[in-house]
Amino acid sequence: MKVAVVSLFIMLYALSVGGEKHLEKKCTEPKASDGDFYMEGCLRITCKNGVWRPSLEETVCCYQRQAYTPHTIITATTAQDGCTTSSIECRLDSGNAKMIVQVENSCPRPATENQVEALKQLLKQHITDHKTCCCKPDTATTMTATTTTATTSTATTSTATTSTATTSTATTSTA
Repeated sequence: MKVAVVSLFIMLYALSVGGEKHLEKKCTEPKASDGDFYMEGCLRITCKNGVWRPSLEETVCCYQRQAYTPHTIITATTAQDGCTTSSIECRLDSGNAKMIVQVENSCPRPATENQVEALKQLLKQHITDHKTCCCKPDTATTMTATTTTATTSTATTSTATTSTATTSTATTSTA
């Protein structure tokens, strides 16, 4: 009786170990084993229990149904000012691809209010120091300084204007 129980136990064990391979379902079209996968654009298609299951691939960026590899620029745009560019880049972060928005402003920095005031004072001083000039007596000199600061969502503009009746014309250059 002991021999029959031991024999039955060995047969059940052999069936359970060897039977796992026979119970494993394989995928068809294309043929594959459980856990196999292939890539199709942004999708990772994996064989699970005899069925192909799609999921998003985490090692590429998906933009407008197109796959982009890490360290590539997906799209870039230049603003109407000609010096502000924005781009979407695909970057790798802890093994996952992520899209990062970059905004760069290569415009020269605008003058500050203090710099505009200093320039106005220099012009006033120059005009005061050079009152004797050979210009027409009714000439009006107008100085307008415009400062524009651009951000991604708003633009701020400030204007300072000085009007002085004088008989001279001032030319100022800044470095």
